Amino acid sequence: MALAQVVQMAEEFSKERTLLLKLVQEEGAKITDVARELGKSRSTISLYINGKYPESEELREAARNYLTRIGMWEDEQEDDAGKAAAASYITSADELPFIETNDVKRMRYVLKKAATKQKFGIVAGDPGLGKTETLKKYMLTNPGSAIYVRCKSTHTVKSLLQELADALGLTDIGSANQLTRRIVKQLKRTPFFLIFDEADLLKSAEKYEALRDIYDEAGNIGVALVGNLALAEMFLDFADMRPELKRLADRAPFHQRLQGPSREEVEQLLENVNLTPGARKLIIQIALNPRKGGLRNCVEILDVLLDMTQGKTITEEMVLHIGQINLNANA
Repeated sequence: MALAQVVQMAEEFSKERTLLLKLVQEEGAKITDVARELGKSRSTISLYINGKYPESEELREAARNYLTRIGMWEDEQEDDAGKAAAASYITSADELPFIETNDVKRMRYVLKKAATKQKFGIVAGDPGLGKTETLKKYMLTNPGSAIYVRCKSTHTVKSLLQELADALGLTDIGSANQLTRRIVKQLKRTPFFLIFDEADLLKSAEKYEALRDIYDEAGNIGVALVGNLALAEMFLDFADMRPELKRLADRAPFHQRLQGPSREEVEQLLENVNLTPGARKLIIQIALNPRKGGLRNCVEILDVLLDMTQGKTITEEMVLHIGQINLNANA
């Protein structure tokens, strides 16, 4: 089923059309029998329940009468109660709660210790565990105390220093040595906690050495390196084999490997999302599996589905199709 069809199911299906679809697909009723009861042709009802035939009050009334006869149509009182219940569900991913997971607590511990003790801190974990979101929260709750730099695979030593200089409000012209001196002078005058997100993308030892030089020469700052598990491999697992990395690792007494959310934490995130049991199970599986994108992919899928459904029920089929589209888009 294409994305447009899934959107149509969520936004355009009337209650009558939805119940007829359920009757055929889930209850095993034959379209021929349903069509006879409604006084319509088999092809008309087939197109109707699949969203390819326009709604009409005549068809909806016939469907309501039929559904009432077989006990599938709720009375108005029950329907209003259902709408009231639906109103309590969230309608946007912006309303999803920020869960204080154990990983968030681990990250906050490293950031706090590295900042206050003026040491290096290292946080490493699979993609999609909320590292960047936690950093954003840290920046908001510690305004004016930290400088955030997002690392790129294209960074050279000089371009990394230029980005740091820009973040500090300094001119970014000159050689790498000139930039380093300018940055160190500014940090001695106004110390900041330096946070480098996606630091695993730097890869080469000379870039990490450039950061260590700034740390050593400033003498009054903390530094946090946050990235994927490759960061832990470099500085926690194999640093002893590479002296140029060990010099930085020795300055990093605070480090954590993130474990990913627990099932209970994901269920807490989904508490006010209107999901069928099957859809909830699928979303939890996605969030717990880093190979399927983990928590990040889970939230991205919910973002699309909540925009589509606006608090109405999200089905297993919707999760499957939007999840597949999301994985393909990020492949």
